[in-house]
Amino acid sequence: MNHNYRAAFTQTDITPDFPVEMIGCYRTDNKPNGSLYPLLAQVLLLEHQRKHYCLIAVDSLGLTVDLSSQLRTLVAKALGSDPENVMLNFSHTHSAPAPLSPLNGEKYFKFMCDKILTCVKDALTSIQPCLVAWAMSEVEMAENRREGCSAIDTRLGALKVFTAARKPIVTLLRVCAHANILMTHSNKLSSDYFGAAREKISACFGCPTMMIQGAAGNIKPIGVDKVNGGSIVDVDRISDIILKAAVKLQFTPKEVTRLIMLEKEMKMYSDVPQPDEARQIAEKAEMDATNWLNECARLRNTGITTQTQNSSIHFLLLNEGCLCGVPDEIFCEISLAAVEQTRYPLLFFNGYTNGCTGYLPHKEEWVKGGYETHDSYLVYYNFHGHVMPYQADTAERLVKNVVEVWNNFK
Repeated sequence: MNHNYRAAFTQTDITPDFPVEMIGCYRTDNKPNGSLYPLLAQVLLLEHQRKHYCLIAVDSLGLTVDLSSQLRTLVAKALGSDPENVMLNFSHTHSAPAPLSPLNGEKYFKFMCDKILTCVKDALTSIQPCLVAWAMSEVEMAENRREGCSAIDTRLGALKVFTAARKPIVTLLRVCAHANILMTHSNKLSSDYFGAAREKISACFGCPTMMIQGAAGNIKPIGVDKVNGGSIVDVDRISDIILKAAVKLQFTPKEVTRLIMLEKEMKMYSDVPQPDEARQIAEKAEMDATNWLNECARLRNTGITTQTQNSSIHFLLLNEGCLCGVPDEIFCEISLAAVEQTRYPLLFFNGYTNGCTGYLPHKEEWVKGGYETHDSYLVYYNFHGHVMPYQADTAERLVKNVVEVWNNFK
């Protein structure tokens, strides 16, 4: 056996024990009253020839790219590695603390970072030779929340990591649906259906379950309201659906033959709307857009017609499988396009990776407008750094870059 590849898994509870404000919409009171399913940070640490690669799944709506970069830098320093070798993925639960809130937001971010760093250091002490296995099954747990759209990503992607003696260390599952069932009907901190599914599948498999979020910008759990969410009954129902699909997974442990992490940089462009277009968007959205309209006018007055963001696609290639992602809330059709063009179902293109920024639709939905394309920017433009969604061809450019990297390493 090749002992040059090693792995470890650790996790930690990042539920705060001090007052915070919850993130997510449509609550009358964002002050939490206790917790339901604990918020976790989960660390999968991989090593090859003393070089470390770290995948961290975090129960959070998502940090900004700047805060994510700070966390990645701290983890890389603890590992003696580079930030490029640290990948974050956020569950996008709408029942998590708001890290930018004036109510202990900064304190919570430090609390989260400290807990994760301890977790990473613990992983270093338990790292051991490993085997890995990829598998996939179908899971009917989601539906498209855009009018006239039916596309969903039914792949339940799975990576199982074993000791050299074939004892399971962790099962990683990649799912694709917003974790916002309890958005309206609960004022408790919660990892939503992620927490319930992890508990059930861990008990069934006899090892910890790590979960990451896919391309869920326009995807919600099946059978819940797209605005108000659902109830604890729906959490149990969705987690049962995932469990039923998970037990069908078949794993064949193999020696590790490939382990690569890399980032491919790319520039993202968004156009500043002209006055008439901006007014039309604001009127159609039927919300207070005064600040957004003022920011659009300010940009135009300073000669800025296009805003540019430096972004990157982050890749983890492990044996025959690949997890890759961007910070944006990409629509599921974008991930499916990468699969279609590569004809490779174990290529999982995700959002919520190394941050959480604005919705990123494919071209056909871009032109329709609506909350997940234009309207949300009227509220969150100051967090995303641009007043409009990225240009309509951005999804195609993203897929092209993903396919190019995959083809270079397949």
